[in-house]
Amino acid sequence: MALSVEIKHVTKLKNGSYLFRRRLPAKVFRATGHEFFEITMRSKDPSSESFVKEHALLLREWKALSDTYKASIKATELSPQQAYNEALKKRAELLNGVVGLSEADAVSVILEHSGDQFDSLTRRVLADPKVAKPAYTLADARVKYVKDKGIGSNIKKMQRIDRAFDRLEEAIGPPKEIALVDLKKKHGEKWLDTLKDYRQANGQPYAVDTMKRMTNDLKAVVNHAITFVDFDKPVSNPFTKLPFPSKEQIKAVERKASMPDDMMHLITARIAQRARVPDLLTIWKMLSVTGCRLSEVGFLQMKDIDLDGSESEGIPVVHVRPNEFRRIKDLATMRTLPLVGRGLEAARQHAAKRAAEGAGPGDALFPAYAKVTYHCAA
Repeated sequence: MALSVEIKHVTKLKNGSYLFRRRLPAKVFRATGHEFFEITMRSKDPSSESFVKEHALLLREWKALSDTYKASIKATELSPQQAYNEALKKRAELLNGVVGLSEADAVSVILEHSGDQFDSLTRRVLADPKVAKPAYTLADARVKYVKDKGIGSNIKKMQRIDRAFDRLEEAIGPPKEIALVDLKKKHGEKWLDTLKDYRQANGQPYAVDTMKRMTNDLKAVVNHAITFVDFDKPVSNPFTKLPFPSKEQIKAVERKASMPDDMMHLITARIAQRARVPDLLTIWKMLSVTGCRLSEVGFLQMKDIDLDGSESEGIPVVHVRPNEFRRIKDLATMRTLPLVGRGLEAARQHAAKRAAEGAGPGDALFPAYAKVTYHCAA
């Protein structure tokens, strides 16, 4: 049976080498002019441990590069109010000292001869500073909070603010495009949903205390703006009194949290390289797409897999149920699960191999591991 390892962002070149190529985030692309992070890999054997380790290292380098540029972009990116104030300052500098022309004529001459020298905001402010004044946004509130609290040089506190605003952008869009007067309850709901759905590098969700801490940071930013900025109409804070999940609910999610892709690839490569019996790789691939326990797959009979979907409206499935190799104590664990992707492909190849060996419906799918003693050697 041929063994193959799925590794993302890798392309084989004509000379036999492999190219790691992954698209950079849009903001990084605009800042650097480079659309992809690409490096020719040293290792040339995708099934080797050195190849998988190098791939994992390149993934970390890609993330470090993306994070570095994102941080530098944030450091230099102006909020709408800051950009407006800079445009006003530029307008005053351009009009200062103009003699013999009215302000309107001077502005007209400057705009006519400036070409692409000014951005669109500066051109609008030159024409009419009152009309061009932007709404006060979440990005402006963040700038004011950091300045007024004097925490700009506090790395730990700034990391907390940055982390909260990163999740906020994922939830409701760029903070510089969300005016405080437009905040609604739905923004708070989307924020909380994003926190609950987010998975960290280790595949685990945020702890409830982490969700509350990030929400408190965001809530403080908005409350500070409401207190110290004059608005034309009332502003509400949708990040207060949110219904956080219980710690027990999060623990249940932690138990079911999916494995990170990097770890999945490492384990697949490790099994492909080290397994003495090739069947173990098939078992692993079926486990990875079904979420079954090891014994639930290891003790399957041939009749427990329906690869044509004849019993399930055309969907290939695996039946977890009692058979002559495995008892089931809790009927709630009996279930039918879809087989997809690498798990389905591996199951089909293995079932064809077992059928060629003369295995019938009642025979073990994995005879090397299924034992009548109810123990699993996998």
